[in-house]
Amino acid sequence: MDPQLLRSIWPVFSAETREQIQAIGAKVLGLEGPSHEREADLLPSLKRLVHSLKGSAASLGLDDIEQVVHAIEDGLAHIRTDDGLPRDAVESMLRGLSGIEAAMARGDAGQTPQVDGLAGLLKSLGRDVVMPESTAVLSALAVKGLEALDFLEAALGALCSPDVPDRAAVVRKAMERARGLKMQALEAGSARLATLSESAALGFARMEPGGDAASLAASEVAGTLVDLRGQLEIERPPQAVARAVETLRAAPVPVAVENGASGVQQAPVQQEARASTDHTVRVAVKTLDSLALQVELLVAGRSQQARRSESYRALSDGTHEVLRQLERASSELTLAGGGAALDSLRAGVALMRSMQKRLLEVSREAHRDSEQLALVAQVARDDLRDLRMVPASQLLEPLRRTVREVSARLNKDVALELAGGEVRLDRRILDALKDPLLHLVRNAIDHGLETPDERRAVGKPETGRLTVRVEPRGARIAVVVEDDGYGLSPERVRATAVRRGLLTEDAAAKLSDAQAARLVFQPGFSTREQVTATSGRGVGLDVVQATAARLQGSVDVEFQAGRGTRFTVDLPLTLAAALGLLVRTGTTVSAIPSDSVERVLRLTPDDVGTVAGRVVARVDGSQLTFLPLAEAIGLPRLPLAIESGRMQTAALVVVGGDKVLYAIDEVVGQQEIVVRSLGKHLQSVRHLAGAAVLDDGRVVPVLNAPELVRAARPETRSMATESRRPRILVCDDALTTRFAMKSLLEIAGFPVVTAADGEEAWGILERTSCQLVVSDWQMPRLDGVGLARRIKSHPTLHSTPIILVTSLDSPEDRAAGLEAGADGYLVKREVERGRLLELVRQLLPANAA
Repeated sequence: MDPQLLRSIWPVFSAETREQIQAIGAKVLGLEGPSHEREADLLPSLKRLVHSLKGSAASLGLDDIEQVVHAIEDGLAHIRTDDGLPRDAVESMLRGLSGIEAAMARGDAGQTPQVDGLAGLLKSLGRDVVMPESTAVLSALAVKGLEALDFLEAALGALCSPDVPDRAAVVRKAMERARGLKMQALEAGSARLATLSESAALGFARMEPGGDAASLAASEVAGTLVDLRGQLEIERPPQAVARAVETLRAAPVPVAVENGASGVQQAPVQQEARASTDHTVRVAVKTLDSLALQVELLVAGRSQQARRSESYRALSDGTHEVLRQLERASSELTLAGGGAALDSLRAGVALMRSMQKRLLEVSREAHRDSEQLALVAQVARDDLRDLRMVPASQLLEPLRRTVREVSARLNKDVALELAGGEVRLDRRILDALKDPLLHLVRNAIDHGLETPDERRAVGKPETGRLTVRVEPRGARIAVVVEDDGYGLSPERVRATAVRRGLLTEDAAAKLSDAQAARLVFQPGFSTREQVTATSGRGVGLDVVQATAARLQGSVDVEFQAGRGTRFTVDLPLTLAAALGLLVRTGTTVSAIPSDSVERVLRLTPDDVGTVAGRVVARVDGSQLTFLPLAEAIGLPRLPLAIESGRMQTAALVVVGGDKVLYAIDEVVGQQEIVVRSLGKHLQSVRHLAGAAVLDDGRVVPVLNAPELVRAARPETRSMATESRRPRILVCDDALTTRFAMKSLLEIAGFPVVTAADGEEAWGILERTSCQLVVSDWQMPRLDGVGLARRIKSHPTLHSTPIILVTSLDSPEDRAAGLEAGADGYLVKREVERGRLLELVRQLLPANAA
């Protein structure tokens, strides 16, 4: 098929084929079970699906995929309705489907959708197809040649442009590809193709100097590339392009709006579903993402419009008060015989009254527009949310084949139970969860479940039980992966952590079992001694934790020795705009998702006490952990109102069944927020879910409620206390820079507190012990040089190292900074190159860094 036509058709084919593969896999597994449990139409519907997929692949000239599907069809041809499929046939068909999926992934990436190990797959399916060697070689050469030709055409287009950043590099790469094609042509015995490839390489060489000679060479190269394409089409057996176009025109209208992995929406392949569903159209994922962004901006704009409406109303009220004062003055002047001044005042009052009337009209119009915009935004957001919400079954059902393949490879009997497939969640969350969920399932089969002999020896059924369920929890969901196997071994985890250098023996021994269990989420952690096809690479559970944090969620692990392990991933139902509770701690305003805040309380000193060294507050007869929010998010700990006998404001944060009270200074308000990602540099700051822009233009951090609750657990807090390191103060008036440097230092293991200017930093230094200061130069109130002078002149703080980080790079600026007492001076671009950490380690005491 013509590459251009195949590229245009591919997204539709990829989306439909992936759903067909999923449906075929489920039905093949159904044929293995007892006949009385099968649907009556199981085998006929399976044959229809396989035949349909074979025809689609053939129409596009995808020979590898067609051959695999054809072999599966042959294997089903002699199966009767009451018969089942033998175990080895089921496994062979599932391997064939996995091979097709891998080929589809190559096609999605713009590569040739070839099936790896095609001969072996066909043999396992009982179908040996031997392609004539000459035909196979020429066909492979044509496929590779067309890929190389696309690259050469793009290079020619770039070189024809007058502004090429690195002309020599483009020419060199084009010559390499052309001569690579020449060598392949010689190996395949195609002399004509080899000659044309060499001509193209020489033509590109003449284009390197540019100018008139390059223009003449470009014309020759263009003609050579046209000849190359024609020769490649001759080398490649003709494909049924007309059949493909006819197939696409005859295809029924897709009938479901669900995004596929290929960038378009998936549609059910069953004809029955098409007949019973409203007609819709396929929508590309990028279109939905763009629409989601516009709706989120609309929601934010609605909040700004409402704020302006309130401002108009306030102005109107103020004008009314001014009028009242002017009328009083007019009355007093009338009594005093004001004369000409009274006439001017009366004219001004009349004009002010006219302006007040117009302002009142504008205020009413603004309020009406705000209400209308709010309604439009709400409807648009709800409709978009419905578009993006898909059933969890799309996440769960593919696990059946994964469990079957992994358990067969490990010689384990596993019964998979799926629940919650009807729960609907955001497609973005579903797509992001696919790989982490696969890691959890493979980990459960490999590490969690015993072999049949081991289970029999301890009195368990030979078949292990693996449950994957999606549980709705209000505005959030929990994805639970649970097995009834060994149960996680804290002793083995501790030993592995010591062996891999993550902890010392003393530190590992001090960990509680719950603390040790969470080590499995560390990057590079694996208890498997040797690398296998399933485990031992040190990649897996850290991906689960990173993904959960990116999706404003968290992951936790529970276990019972000898009875099983349970992993729970807590996530929001959707990533769209949501209500945020704005709270202030010190001078910092943060947003907490409102669905995680059960209520806001006022506590008396009698409500707060300690239990086993832990600060708790009594609420409705229960004792809940009570912590300052500032401490949890890395801000300096300020004195609480309750410590001086006054009432204390606190927010009750609830995630799942866990509750924590966080002390705050005040509730600033509540409004719609759109959570924005903070980028890769801040992904490791666990308590941050992102940032949001308020309706007044302020940027505030959005806190990750599940992480706040997890961090408040006694075992987590004790582990953090045991790993104290020198505290560093970061001072910068730019929020982004401040958080970026804070993240960089925290990744290196240093506790960090932040300040927005020199005065705030000085206040922190007076009441909090900090071993080093990193400060910007240009800041309001007190700049970095002033802060450095103040620190160096203080009787007890003068030995504290200070690093100035600034965009000022002249020798005079450096000299001024060092003369003020700075121990280090960095230009901001040097921070990204690792120079900040180098300086920090140089300036801190050797036993501290």
